[in-house]
Amino acid sequence: MARTHDAQSTLRALANYGEAILEAHLSNGNRISETDDNAGLIEILEHHRLVWRIGESEDLQLKKVLVRFLDHITESERRQFASEQVDALWRQLNELFDEYKAAKRKSALADIDRLEGEIKECLADVIEDIRNATNAFSSYINTGFAYITDLELRIRKNQQVIDRAGRLITLFESFHIRELADQAGDDPFLKRLLLRHLPATLESSQKNLSYALNQLRIMLVRMREDQRLSRLVGAFEAHFQNNRGYVPNIDHLDLEHCPEALNTVAPFHMKAYGDIYDPADDLELIEIAASARTVTDETDTGPTDLPGVASVEFDIDGQPEPEEDDPVDNLIEELIQAIVDGQLGQNGLRATDVLAASGLDIDRASWLQAVASEIDALPNQEQRYIDVLFHEQPDPVFPDNLYIYDLTLRSVDAG
Repeated sequence: MARTHDAQSTLRALANYGEAILEAHLSNGNRISETDDNAGLIEILEHHRLVWRIGESEDLQLKKVLVRFLDHITESERRQFASEQVDALWRQLNELFDEYKAAKRKSALADIDRLEGEIKECLADVIEDIRNATNAFSSYINTGFAYITDLELRIRKNQQVIDRAGRLITLFESFHIRELADQAGDDPFLKRLLLRHLPATLESSQKNLSYALNQLRIMLVRMREDQRLSRLVGAFEAHFQNNRGYVPNIDHLDLEHCPEALNTVAPFHMKAYGDIYDPADDLELIEIAASARTVTDETDTGPTDLPGVASVEFDIDGQPEPEEDDPVDNLIEELIQAIVDGQLGQNGLRATDVLAASGLDIDRASWLQAVASEIDALPNQEQRYIDVLFHEQPDPVFPDNLYIYDLTLRSVDAG
């Protein structure tokens, strides 16, 4: 019963001075300054043998057993400094590896068993801290920093978390498989821990952290866009507040003072449509239509004899009839084949000159379109042998539009 009573007394003491103990653990490096405010705390901790110091001039230090207990119950705070915690544990683990190898060389069985247990426990702490560190970023994604009301502070916090995630990724990348294999050597115990358990945890944590980092960056871009829109709305709001009775009007847009870089496109002609339900527009449409054409009276000349229709003869079912070749297609195919075969050499040939020499009854625009379409339809192996130069000129009404008035075709050595 006495042992149980002492344990309960210790727990009550920790509860009574919990705030001061946590401050010493999280902020003061597990040190308690010997001041008048801490006199009662020091007395209780010394009574329960939870502090130690060597010299009288030194500050009291929390014992390791209490520090480990506080590490466990302050897991959320440890996540914030997980990279430092993992780094410290890894250095401690390397020291245990050296002691373990020395014990193996001396065949000290008792020390080997003891060090194996300490190594397992320390490695378990490393794996737990790695998982806790990556899980912490998931909470940021789920909450979206909603607990921070100010948008600018939320952006700053997001950037801080992204920087911390980058440092954690750097820490993960410092665990090289080759170095772990060298550390394990031929020892089956170390190989099982360092080449199986730890790499599996690192791989899983890196995947989760990479996903979380990507989501945090997307969230940061969205927040900055919201901030930009918020400032824009705020500017409008301030203008309305400072100018009572202000009403926006299209006349406020003065294109004469528009920057040249934003006013380079020529205006397009607008099609006008009359309102058929407006009598004024109806009269104007009648006047325009009357001036557009002249209607002449046609005298009735009586019925006109139409030429008779010759008898209709149907083809025999299933009998094919040859289709005449299109002379335009034939000419384009010959032109392309001559270019691909290299018959033109390095000289170019204008498409309009070919049309003029052919005597075909086709307008220039249709001919150029047919040539360009036929070249575009060629396989890539044949297109690479043809170089097409478009001759163009701006439209007189819409100078932003370019008219193609000719094509120059050349042979290209694709080799």
